[in-house]
Amino acid sequence: MWRRLSALALCGALALWADVCRGLPSGPPEGSSYLDTPRPLAFRLSVKPGGPAFRITVRPLLLKWQGGSGDPVHAGDIEVAGCQDGKRLQLLSIMAWQPINFAATFQAQDINFDGYLDFSVLTEFAAKYGTRSYWVYDPASGRFVENELTHELGENCLGAEWHGTCWRADSISFDPSKREISAHYFIGVGQCGGPVDRYRLENNRLIVVHKEVLDINPAACTLTVSDLAGETMRVTEVRRFDARGEPVK
Repeated sequence: MWRRLSALALCGALALWADVCRGLPSGPPEGSSYLDTPRPLAFRLSVKPGGPAFRITVRPLLLKWQGGSGDPVHAGDIEVAGCQDGKRLQLLSIMAWQPINFAATFQAQDINFDGYLDFSVLTEFAAKYGTRSYWVYDPASGRFVENELTHELGENCLGAEWHGTCWRADSISFDPSKREISAHYFIGVGQCGGPVDRYRLENNRLIVVHKEVLDINPAACTLTVSDLAGETMRVTEVRRFDARGEPVK
């Protein structure tokens, strides 16, 4: 009798500590697209070697196409659960105005250079840009949170202007070796297109260290490059191109 109870207790303990993330992928299947029919998908995310591991389940909600840019609505959820027992720790809302296969855009990377992996999903797209929502891992609470950095990156309006209007970055990249975040823009005018701004991170705030401003007219375009020197941005280079995209000396 006691042996039976002990065996049952052991089985219960093993089940309690089972890895519910076993066999889960760390990212979307190769070839999957944000344009595919939205469907739920779960991932295994280990925030650092030997650190906590989580099951991240991305679930879309049925969303009717609004036909144009509108106010974001509750378009999906991200469930965060512990890999040890599968217990839900968080339920994060995805806000978007377009039907997107969010799971196909799931990406884990260290966006604040603290040594822990964070994650993001695409929440808006157009012909020349894509905007993502970000959550960073907070080791103190063991949760994924939003802060000033994630809000600024999620707004995707980091300072580039085109005729006085915010020009959203085509993509945002992270360089842990330089501890820099870069915003890549596509204006689409020959070799003039493609300015890049770079930022360093201080207390979850983006500080611009390199800025490229593009001025375009029918006859030519000018790219003005500025870099941070001390606490002041100074023009370090000016590049000019003619209407064919050829450099003007």
